[in-house]
Amino acid sequence: MTIQSAANAWLHTLETRKRKPAKPATLKTFESYIRAHIVPSIGGQQIEGFGNAQLREFVAHLDEKELSPKTINEIAGTVKQIVASVVNENGDELFQKCWNADFIDAPTVEAQHQPCVTAEQIEKAIKESDEMNAVLYLLLASSGLRVGEALALKSEPSDSSTCFVDGAVIVRKSVWRRTEQLPKTAAAIRTIELAAPVAKRIADFMRGRSGFVFGNGLPPSENTLRDRLAGRGIPGFHSMRRFRTSWLRKHRVPEDLIRFWLGHADKSITDGYSKLSEDVAFRREWAERVGLGFSL
Repeated sequence: MTIQSAANAWLHTLETRKRKPAKPATLKTFESYIRAHIVPSIGGQQIEGFGNAQLREFVAHLDEKELSPKTINEIAGTVKQIVASVVNENGDELFQKCWNADFIDAPTVEAQHQPCVTAEQIEKAIKESDEMNAVLYLLLASSGLRVGEALALKSEPSDSSTCFVDGAVIVRKSVWRRTEQLPKTAAAIRTIELAAPVAKRIADFMRGRSGFVFGNGLPPSENTLRDRLAGRGIPGFHSMRRFRTSWLRKHRVPEDLIRFWLGHADKSITDGYSKLSEDVAFRREWAERVGLGFSL
């Protein structure tokens, strides 16, 4: 079996399996790695004879193309997953490999630059933007929502959509490339209480609207919104999520509540024992106490 044929079968399995099917964004990333790098270079090689020496040579080829260390490691990891995906009728790997990271010698991934917006930048962007974008920036900076989760917000409350109810955003869906889908992880399905000034502003904005709140009824284009954000001098939507995280920690919000609001999974068994995230009154108290971190 060649790497190309195994890659095609692997992608099909990722998309159709019942247990944790891959999301469209993940599939697109794998498809791009396979189409642009893996198939042209090593697609015709047999998996049985593909080992550390061959992967080392492939990694060196990627490095010559001046790809980032992060991208090189992700592509190499994709190759490893493709090789491991070839199994027999009992589900056992046909070609088990013992990968030697030192021998393969992929470049080390350094800490990534993670810019964080300032309170002044948020205030300026809200003040100088039209109403729809101003409310979007306000929601992101005061909630820690991922942008796809915010763009999935609908005006009509529903048990199957992301909606705004009683001063809180209930996250059940996300939007990617103007398509509604499940959120990033199971932990991302959650309720985020908002401080009263934000809740009122959002409620006023939503009054009379239908469908997707930030797309005039239809799913919004994230690329268009990102271009507008860049025009305001803000380094990406995620910078507002980092701002919110920093503000919550600065004011000593319980760590398990921070993880709940951000949609992160528990880190330990002890975290799973804590039920602070299930106490609505407690969450509302903290949402009001901690405030926004910027002025309206």
